[in-house]
Amino acid sequence: MYIMKKQSFSICIVAIFFVTALNFSPASARDLIISMAQLPKILESPDEGIFVDMVKAMDNVYDGKIERKVFPFARSIDNVIKGEADFHLPMIRNTIVPESSLPYAFSTDKTGDVCFIIYSHKDNPVTLDTIKDAKTQQTFPLKIESQLGFRDYFDFPITDSTTIENSLKKISVKRIDAFIFAQEESDFVVNQLKLKDIHRELYQTFDDVFVIPKGPKGKEIDAVLSGCIKKLSSTGELKKLHDMIHPPYQKWQPYEMGW
Repeated sequence: MYIMKKQSFSICIVAIFFVTALNFSPASARDLIISMAQLPKILESPDEGIFVDMVKAMDNVYDGKIERKVFPFARSIDNVIKGEADFHLPMIRNTIVPESSLPYAFSTDKTGDVCFIIYSHKDNPVTLDTIKDAKTQQTFPLKIESQLGFRDYFDFPITDSTTIENSLKKISVKRIDAFIFAQEESDFVVNQLKLKDIHRELYQTFDDVFVIPKGPKGKEIDAVLSGCIKKLSSTGELKKLHDMIHPPYQKWQPYEMGW
């Protein structure tokens, strides 16, 4: 009788421990949803593309599963804010606007760097010093464009661009002074259109991060993402994948290409 009671007690202890372990299992075991912004020719499907390859690699080192979904850019970020997705890509860390004033947070760890380039006309190149001097004047004298949604990333007046192609063409005919945006997307258009009168210079290197929710849920997801990033970084796989999306700054000039 005593032996049976002792066995029953032991079974209960094991059962309680098992249930407790389930209730307090690591956050990384929870399945997550990533909302990815639709980017023409770059990210159009949840199954193919260089961004998708990076998410698949994260999924491979993650205890749970990461479900991939694609939405228009603004909707994708809104999904995280409303709790319909756990995190969003792509995004660069804003160094101008305090994160406390945003309706979302950025992941602590970055997947890599994103180079923003100043594109201007070779006859009148706009450099970092040109912009610095312009900011000291009472009225900012330069007409500079950047992609829609990035105005808050600059501490000087910026006009929204309708498309990369339109802005670069405006530079060619000297309708605007400069266009500032990500190297890969912009260089692709410069090469495609063979714009031989364009001057380019590095503006700034931004952290490539994820958008996550604010609060306890966001901290939980941040820890999961940091774990995935560290695992992929330790093998060199993350750098290899990220360089396919955003390689380091490429120093070259279109007007030297002989087009």
